Amino acid sequence: MSVKRNFTKKDLDALAPAAKRYTVYDDRVSGLGLLVQPTGHKAFFWFRKVHGQPTWRTIGDFPDISIEQARSRASEMNTSTADWKARRYDGPNPLTQPAQEPTVNDMLEDYCNRRLATHAKNPTAAAKRVRWSIGMYFSHWKSRRLSSITRKQVIDLHQSLGEKHGHVTANRIVTLLRTIFNWAAKSCEWKGENPASRIEPFAERSRERFLLPEELPVLFDALRLEANRDLRDFIVIALFTGARMSDVLGMRWADLNLDKATWRIHEPKAKRPYTSELVPEVVDILKERKQTKPWVFPSFGESGHLVSLKRGWKQLLTRIGIKNVRIHDLRRTFGSYQAMEGVSLHIIGGTLGHSSTASTEIYARLQGETKRAAAVKATQKMLAGKTI
Repeated sequence: MSVKRNFTKKDLDALAPAAKRYTVYDDRVSGLGLLVQPTGHKAFFWFRKVHGQPTWRTIGDFPDISIEQARSRASEMNTSTADWKARRYDGPNPLTQPAQEPTVNDMLEDYCNRRLATHAKNPTAAAKRVRWSIGMYFSHWKSRRLSSITRKQVIDLHQSLGEKHGHVTANRIVTLLRTIFNWAAKSCEWKGENPASRIEPFAERSRERFLLPEELPVLFDALRLEANRDLRDFIVIALFTGARMSDVLGMRWADLNLDKATWRIHEPKAKRPYTSELVPEVVDILKERKQTKPWVFPSFGESGHLVSLKRGWKQLLTRIGIKNVRIHDLRRTFGSYQAMEGVSLHIIGGTLGHSSTASTEIYARLQGETKRAAAVKATQKMLAGKTI
């Protein structure tokens, strides 16, 4: 190690690489030095004892950074550490690098690994859906720092998605963005403004599709010939219980009492457990499926049970010519036929495990039509043989 005070650019240009790396100090008091590698690479650094600890900080490569710039940076470090020492080392170390602001992808992964992993009913599936949504609709934002995303950009994204993919998709993506920013504020105390907050959502029309009376016989005939037993049994159970796909596929034998024909659903979407009363057709299917595994629909996947039958459902509908019916519409079919039989909205909500009456209001129209038909029948009965 050699010492040379106030070296010049000419001095540094003349330094030739040695067999081993070596260090040249501009001034031991300033702490500025130059590290010369055997390859010829030269870099400025600052080295001093700070709070009793040897501390090294890289300033930059020579000649990208001039000697004057390096001396100025070393002087700033000396001033910062002197001020810190004068305060008896109170507060953060001024030489500590501030944490780099996270990107959208950083927060996405943190949200999946910490929030969904501990709170989602099916963490793997939930994380997959979130990652797919970002990759599908705004993958170009994944590498961006949170503070670089503006409210106007979110509004423009919302508008663009609404035109290309529909109002529901646009609203859900903005909700996801808002969730990620809220998570950043909560998990890493990010202090910026949430650009996805207070975005006016598009109006959404509630889906009302259910299997019509003329479609049900076609479906039942196809199920009698269906080779996929899991698909066949799932459709019947979902149709006659009104339960969600995730609840049916996650059904455990421990939650069933076939003698009393009940099924306790402990973790529904609404977070409020409820009991489903099983009709004889469902009980018969479950008795035929009885096995030693804990799941009614077991599989070799990570969850231990099937997680989706959407492909088989779509193929079945294509074969029998029924269009625009989703698996979730089986649940709506169950509620709709109750409403057509005049069952009260309160009872319908109970059989579907709704946590609020608002979720059941979609069946009010069908129930009203049933009541009107009943009123017409009663009126005709009273007016039989009479004229007004």
